[in-house]
Amino acid sequence: MGIGSILVLTTHSEYNSLITPYETQVIIFTLYQAFLSATLCLLLAIPISRAIYRNEFFCKNQIISLIGILFVLPILVVILAVINIFGINGIMNQFVIFLGFEEFSIYGLIGILTGHILINLPFAVRLLISGWSMIPMEHVRLAKQMGFDTNAFFKYIELPMLVKTAPSIFTIIFLYCSLTFSIALVLGGGPSATTVELAIYQTIVFEGDLATAARLSTLQLTLLTLLLILAIKFTGNMFIEQTIIIKNDISGPKTLLVHCLDYFFIVLFCAFIFLPILIIIFKGLENITIPTGNLILPAINSILVALLATIINLTFSLSLCLLIVDEKQKFLRALFEVGSFSIICISPLVFGTALFLLLFEHIDISANALLLTGFTNGVLMIPISVAILLPGFKKIKARYGKLMNITGVPRTSELAKFYIPLLKKNIKFSCALVFALSIGDLGIIVLFSGADISTLPMYLYRLIGSYRMDEAYFVAMILLLMAFISFWLIENGNLNVFKRKQMSD
Repeated sequence: MGIGSILVLTTHSEYNSLITPYETQVIIFTLYQAFLSATLCLLLAIPISRAIYRNEFFCKNQIISLIGILFVLPILVVILAVINIFGINGIMNQFVIFLGFEEFSIYGLIGILTGHILINLPFAVRLLISGWSMIPMEHVRLAKQMGFDTNAFFKYIELPMLVKTAPSIFTIIFLYCSLTFSIALVLGGGPSATTVELAIYQTIVFEGDLATAARLSTLQLTLLTLLLILAIKFTGNMFIEQTIIIKNDISGPKTLLVHCLDYFFIVLFCAFIFLPILIIIFKGLENITIPTGNLILPAINSILVALLATIINLTFSLSLCLLIVDEKQKFLRALFEVGSFSIICISPLVFGTALFLLLFEHIDISANALLLTGFTNGVLMIPISVAILLPGFKKIKARYGKLMNITGVPRTSELAKFYIPLLKKNIKFSCALVFALSIGDLGIIVLFSGADISTLPMYLYRLIGSYRMDEAYFVAMILLLMAFISFWLIENGNLNVFKRKQMSD
């Protein structure tokens, strides 16, 4: 699919394989900022998740639940919060000036890193909390009986879990940050802080240079696919574990210093992730009386795009999972699995541009912008859904595969009779993620949207671009609430059409 998109770009341009110094600089910066973002997220997430999991404190369960919702924080809302806190007139700069120091600029590498950490840190913390919960209690008891100190407990009990789970988390964050667009678009600092996605956007939209776009896309897809293959080879698989079992006695040996550090990390994490949200809500409520007559239609468009993306994503994801678990040949099964995850390496802008080039002679692209955006979002989020659903499909196939064969259940009925009823929770979680992420996505609509059709993120981007910040804060608050409420409603909704109980772990 990614190769097909690049081929479409190549056939519509005079392709030249010679890489310019600027393109080399862009590729190096993209990999560098993605590596730094993933590394910083992981280094922060390890002590934070460890502190949250092994300590009892007020609203612990509620904070863990909220971390899951923060997966769907709209990128433009994050950007607006970063500007408000760290911008020239932001809270941090005002504090720095008050102390007598010179103000700093958030734009450039620092801004990109800040945005990525704010988006990805909750994701890393949530998955690592699941990792801590998977440490067997027998190992903890044995370590206490053997008198392990803090260092020995970490080395022999906790480090093996981190070695197993951290590489997958690092890879997912690295790939996501390599394909960044909105953050680099707003917080980037000119040519020295341009990512590949932003360079592709500039060459297509402003220069019409499809050859450069195809060349950059080829290099990006090749590098990211190689990284993904290596990650799967060394880590075994890429999955999202969403089960957390809070145990009664999970704390290892702790000194007073370690205990104080734990609560320092908890407070720092809560302030870092909740302060931007509270600021956006406060600023939005402060500007609630400002007229926003053009808000309703973009909001409806965003919901329609998210609904279409969810339907398309669920259809493809369920079909792919069924194809993978039913495949008898090990090589083909591994090929389908890796191929499903490799979609994460596809540049959304390249995929969208390829669609544009294929269809612009046949349909009115601007009039069908919402359909194309929903389709693109649904397809490109397949790796997320497959990562959530595939482990459950494998469990069901291992447990009920023989029963399916004995009872002669047709393959067309396996989904309705076995997989969907037993995986209701996983399906709802997947749909909630896709729906909420699509509501807050900006990337593809910038290619398809005309002046008269836009989604809420596109409308918010235009407000920010025209410096109508009072309106922007109110729209950002609405976008944030739409993402959170839709995620909560879908994940906690009831699929009453299916009466079977969820498969136990």
